[in-house]
Formats: sequence, C-alpha cells, structure tokens
Amino acid sequence: MSEKFRSKKGFVFACVGAAVGLGNALRFPGLCARFGGGAFLCVYLVALMFLGIPLLNAEIALGRKVKGGAPYCLESAVKGGRALGWAQCANSLLTAITYMGLAGWILSAASDIFGICTGGIAGSGAGEYFFGEVLKARPDGVISGISPAVCAFICVAWIFAFFCLKGGAGALSGCAAVTVTVPVALLLFMSARGLFFAEAPRALSALFLPDFSRLASPALWAEALGQVFFSLSVAVGIMPTFGGYLPEKTGIFPRSLVIAAADALVSVVASVALFTTMYGCGLEGETGRSGIITAFSVYPEALARLTPYPVFNGVAGVMFYLSLALMAMQSGVSMLEAFVNPFVKFSGKNRKRVAAVICAAGGALSLIFATTAGKTAVETADVFVNFFNVLALCIAECLALGYGRQFGGLADEINAYSGRLKISPGLFAVSIKILCPAVLAMLAVTQLPAVFSLSCQPWVQFAFGWGTSLAIALFALLSLKRSPPA
Repeated sequence: MSEKFRSKKGFVFACVGAAVGLGNALRFPGLCARFGGGAFLCVYLVALMFLGIPLLNAEIALGRKVKGGAPYCLESAVKGGRALGWAQCANSLLTAITYMGLAGWILSAASDIFGICTGGIAGSGAGEYFFGEVLKARPDGVISGISPAVCAFICVAWIFAFFCLKGGAGALSGCAAVTVTVPVALLLFMSARGLFFAEAPRALSALFLPDFSRLASPALWAEALGQVFFSLSVAVGIMPTFGGYLPEKTGIFPRSLVIAAADALVSVVASVALFTTMYGCGLEGETGRSGIITAFSVYPEALARLTPYPVFNGVAGVMFYLSLALMAMQSGVSMLEAFVNPFVKFSGKNRKRVAAVICAAGGALSLIFATTAGKTAVETADVFVNFFNVLALCIAECLALGYGRQFGGLADEINAYSGRLKISPGLFAVSIKILCPAVLAMLAVTQLPAVFSLSCQPWVQFAFGWGTSLAIALFALLSLKRSPPA
C-alpha cells in the first residue's frame, strides 16, 4: 500500500470522521434520554475505556503492520481470515448505501426546513412533514410512489462520495477536515443556544444526573455497550484500512485516545443540544425518540420554535441539517473506502474506475430509499446490517485477533512511538480475548427479540434483513476461491 495520509493530523481527522456520524448526533442523545441520562453515560464511558479503545487500537495496529485492508489483515492473523475481512467490507458497502440514502433524506429536509420555519410550506405539521408530505412513507413497506427531490439529493450524495474516493488517502483526510469541523461547530452552536432557554438547568439535570436504579435494566447495558462498538466504527473494515495509511513513526495509542475522546465528546455535545432544545421548546416528552424520528419528526418542531424570529430559525435549520448531511456522507465515504481499498489491491483495477462503478451501482440501489418503502427499508437495514451483522463480524474478529498468529506483536505495535503513554498489554489481552467476545455475544442474545418485532413486507425483510446476511456470507466464501494478482 503506497498511499499515506499527508500528516498525523490527517489520519486523526479521517478516523474521527469515520467514527463521528449520525449515531453520535441522533441515536446517542435518544438513548441517554431513554435510559436515565447519567446512568447510561457511566456505562458507556466505562465500556469505551475497557472494550472499545483496545479493539480500536488492535485494528489500527494490524492495519499498519500488514499495510492492507481488512481481508489482508485478518488473513495474516488466521487461516481463512480473508473471508471474514471481505464479509466486513461487504457489510460496510451495504451500510454505505443506507447512509447515502439517509444523506438524501437529510439534504431534502435541509431544502424544506426554511419554508417550514417561516410558514412558507403548508401541509402536515413540522414533525410529520418529511415522512407525510415528501416521502409519503408507508409503514407496510409497499412501493406506491417515489420522491423526485429525494432521488436528486441521493445522487448529489453519491457524486460527493465519488470525488472523495477517487483521490485516495489525501482526499479522504481533506474531506474529513471539513465534514468533522463544520458539524461539530454547528452542534456547539445549538448547544450554546440551548443553554439560554429557561428550562436548560432541568434539561442538563436530566442528562447528567444519574438515576442508578436504571442500571438494573438489561436494555440499558445492551444499548450502551452496543453504542461503543458501533460508534467507533470497529469491525467494519475501516480502521485497518486507515491504519495502513498511517504515516511512519506515528504513535497509535495516543491517537486512538484522541479519536475515542472526540467521538464521546461529540455525542455529549449533541445530547446537550437535543436536551436543552427539546426542554426549551416544551418537547421533553419526545426526547426518548431517537434516530430517524429525532431527525425528521422532533427536530423540525424544535427548530420552528427555536426563537421568536422565523427567518433566523430557518437559517439555523438549514445549517443544522446540512451538518447532519455532512456527517452521513463522511460516514458513508469511510464505509465505501473500507471496500474500495482492498478491492483495488485484490483485483488490480484502476481506483478511479472502481470508485465510479461502485458509486453508480450504489446510487441506483439507494433510490429505494426515495420511495414510499424507504422508511421501512432503513429501519430494517438498521436492525440487520448495522446491528446483528456487525455483532457477528465483531465477535469473529475478536476471536481471530485474540487467538491468531498476529496477536503476540500487536501490543508492541500499538506502543511503538507512543512515548510514555502506552496501553497495558495485560488489559489489552483480557479485553480482546475475553471481554469483547463475551459482551458482544450477550448483546446479540439480549437484542434478538428485535428481529421478531419487525412488521413489514416479506420482500423488505429479506432484501434489507436476512438476505443481506446471506449475500455477505456467500460473497465472503467466494473470495476464498480467487487469489489476488501477483
């Protein structure tokens, strides 16, 4: 792998861009609200320290050591590991398709929010406008229409992705410098504005004061632990790829701490913005609703009531949704890079051509999210592609790393060039070999009922659920039958 990030700062920006996404801005605040604020934060931070950071370091270190994407890294660790690596890459590709669909939704919302805030758009209430008037979403997953505006914005997102991908490591770090700093700046603005609401003290108390009785809830532990792994973007093929781009003589452990701290800090800032805004606008009853509902049902209502000045609210709304779109596109680009990098190396094909084909095909598939079945498709993909597939791949990776032939040198690779700030080899071994796989297995078992709670068309559940898992497994097995070019 000849490509490198131009600087150590570029590496950190790219990794933070991969880690910081919609899960930080939307999912994390909703989970905090649902599970008692401070109690959820305590579990999350402990899990981040003892589970998330060791696995993040292991992936980056293995990537720098092998200088290849996930298939090459895991093949070096265990026989047959190439299939596991390709499974991670394929799952990331599917995740990117979903993220680009969400980016199209968010860009569409950005184009409408000014009219909603100023009263220039009539129709259903602000909280129901996108799903009711734009997407005309159907809960049964039936396709009975398509939104031309959302289609156009999805295409814009994929064009953005192509120009980021074709430039390699340099373009990725340059893109991340914008897609990280701009959204964080806007979240800080929303947080600062929220602190001036009269209800801000009550909102902050709800967020930061722990209700330790909530610790008895298995769901709290499952969601907090899951958020750590998914938010850091481990077990999806991104960090080994970025580790291969890492400049020589760069300390991994200090940079990993910066990445993890930035990821956690953005989540907390987003939570402050959500809590203070919701409480200030009298919508505190909605804070437990997260993800899609928060972005497209709760925030429009809150933005419309942000200040007594509709024009200001409209401008703030446009900026806020554009920041969310940047987050979605950056996360999508990072997921695509996890596939493009090893595929180019494996096939020997031109990077620009591979990026063009993947973006064109991905763009066509993403158009399903512009239809009336889009909302159901995203919700189904979130359960399977972004949750259960990642859980299974993460458990397999921990076992491959912890008991594979590369494990003995990983702690030394992490601590090389790290100065006095080093990871404990003993804690690292316990985390990767025992704690991570055990916790993830428990998480998979406790969340299994979510699969059976889905109610949608069978084709949606197959195309965005079980079918994705089957397709990824077949793709991974087929990868073992072909050797890379000499």
